[in-house]
Amino acid sequence: MDNFQSDNKKKMIEKEWTDLNSKIKKHNYLYHGLDQPEISDLEYDKIKLRLINLEKKYSFLENSKSILNEVGFQPSSNFKKVKHKLPMLSLNNAFNENDVFEFINRIKRYLNLNEGQEIEIFSEPKIDGLSISLRYTNGLFQQAITRGDGEFGEDVTENVRMVDNIPKSLKNNYPSELEVRGEIFMEKSDFKTLNELNITIGEKVFSNPRNAAAGSIRQKDSNITKGRNLKFFAYAIGFSSSEIAKNQSELLHILKVLGFKTNELSKKNRNLKELNENFKNIEMLRANLDYDIDGVVHKVNDFKWQARLGNISNSPRWAIAQKLASKKAQTRVIAIDVQVGRTGAITPVARLSQVTVGGVVVSNATLHNEDEIKRKDIRVGDYVIIERAGDVIPHILEVIKEKRNNNSQKYVFPNECPSCKEPLIKSEKDAVIRCANENNCESQLIEKIKHFISRDAMNIEGLGEKQIESFFKKGILNSISDIYNLYKFKENLIKEKGYGEKSIGNLLQSIENSKNNYLDKFIFSLGIRHVGKKTSKILASNFNSIKEIIDNFDETIDQNEPDKILEIDQIGEKSLRELKVYFSNKFNINLINNLLNYFNPKPLEKTKAEGKLSGKKIVFTGTLRSISRAEAKNIAENNGGIVINSISKNVDFLIVGDSPGSKKNKALEIGIKILSEDEWLSLIES
Repeated sequence: MDNFQSDNKKKMIEKEWTDLNSKIKKHNYLYHGLDQPEISDLEYDKIKLRLINLEKKYSFLENSKSILNEVGFQPSSNFKKVKHKLPMLSLNNAFNENDVFEFINRIKRYLNLNEGQEIEIFSEPKIDGLSISLRYTNGLFQQAITRGDGEFGEDVTENVRMVDNIPKSLKNNYPSELEVRGEIFMEKSDFKTLNELNITIGEKVFSNPRNAAAGSIRQKDSNITKGRNLKFFAYAIGFSSSEIAKNQSELLHILKVLGFKTNELSKKNRNLKELNENFKNIEMLRANLDYDIDGVVHKVNDFKWQARLGNISNSPRWAIAQKLASKKAQTRVIAIDVQVGRTGAITPVARLSQVTVGGVVVSNATLHNEDEIKRKDIRVGDYVIIERAGDVIPHILEVIKEKRNNNSQKYVFPNECPSCKEPLIKSEKDAVIRCANENNCESQLIEKIKHFISRDAMNIEGLGEKQIESFFKKGILNSISDIYNLYKFKENLIKEKGYGEKSIGNLLQSIENSKNNYLDKFIFSLGIRHVGKKTSKILASNFNSIKEIIDNFDETIDQNEPDKILEIDQIGEKSLRELKVYFSNKFNINLINNLLNYFNPKPLEKTKAEGKLSGKKIVFTGTLRSISRAEAKNIAENNGGIVINSISKNVDFLIVGDSPGSKKNKALEIGIKILSEDEWLSLIES
């Protein structure tokens, strides 16, 4: 009987071990491979800790192939696979002070040190980002490689070039070959801005800054990376052709001298007491940092001791990551509402029993979209764990299903718009459900007005959200253009709650001031999907008026050339297609024409360079063979030329590459001088 029970127990333990390995493998793939984790770091650590404890307790598991011996996840086939010159290992975790105490004692035993002999430990905040290795040859940046599986990583060089604070050339004295390792991350403020924009335009919403940073690096379009404002902290070297430091504290100083940004909270500790005090200090500072950290990394400071200690399977003996607690709380879902954005995007929001998370009172949590509600099976009445992702946006981490009422019902997403009652739609390429009644849906019209007056758009102060909603219901403000008629209702407005003679005067003056805005602000204020501040500025740099832009799109619409919508550097296909859709809509054109009755946005002031092409208007078409379009444009502008995108009688030269579009035919019709790529380059070089 005892043997039977023993065999059964062994099978149960082996099954649990197998299940834990499978779970960790799945979540490693979601985290490292797809940048789309389904569980928090804390939940992941619980699973991992259970597996560690099983392997420690039961010797018959020792020879099993454990996931704990693997690093990261195999590189994606979307990128070239590159072998690291030295492996990029992961770190073992410490979950409390006792784990750190044991870590230091293990080191002392391994090095055969006296019990009372202290070890200098260098502690650095563990940035929650994407680990990267940067290769420099003779001081010049050559290649960027992700951690991957520790042995092979992904070549993400072109995307990493877009991270501004990564030096492209090193300063002062440096080895001929050097690998600098560190973390690419996104600041919390940029993460919040990105998600708010993505919710509005129906793009992917990231669950935390780490996923946003990793997703920005591990995708194909480097222009997307450039617009994400990523940052980099350097903290180590991989391969170096010569010694550059004797310990970790000296290394961080040298990395700074070479031109890298290092973390200012990094600190040398003389003993365990100082180490613990430093950890608690970082824990207190955590909420006020504009970047996300999930722990503190403790390293033996002396490189000679590091070399003696060496590595075990997938991690070094001389370092450990002490984890910080996740900022989360338990509460209850009172209701699930849906909100309608200015582009018709339907965003579900959980209304919660009020709870404090990390010092902030929370009563709402974003649910992003219908897919998330289904995946997590979130229901009204459920008790849930909420977390402030990146300490910024509250979201539901998981449902506590053992507390669920037996009578609870699955949440059914509405099939009609809560504002205008029109049917909701969902395209195959879009995770967002939308109301397509964009010109007559009250919520969309109100949200468009709110966007139009916002600071980054027309910057009209004194018109709050509540007032906009009130004026809309009273028929004073039915459209964006009605803003410029508010002066007619001055006496009525003074009677509104929160207004008086002075505040109304300030509002009307702010409306008047908005008439002096530049073209980029005006384009952004229209709220076109996938057209943010950067794209608006690029458009305004290429055209002198909104009429020019409309005419250009009219031309491409008439020609029905979907693959040649518009050739503008740095504007992606998605944005161009949405611009085409917007400018083909008569309602939108009428709105713009109504606004132009009140003011004409000023063209961006362009710095004029003197040169062979001074004052000449130039248009490029087709594919250039010897240089990129961006470089050609830059050469023209540096020689005083003005590069535009539409053909008119005012154009001086049309530069034609391979497979030119209809611009060449139009240029022939109106007699514009046409130059081949070689003729144009000869003109510049003459």
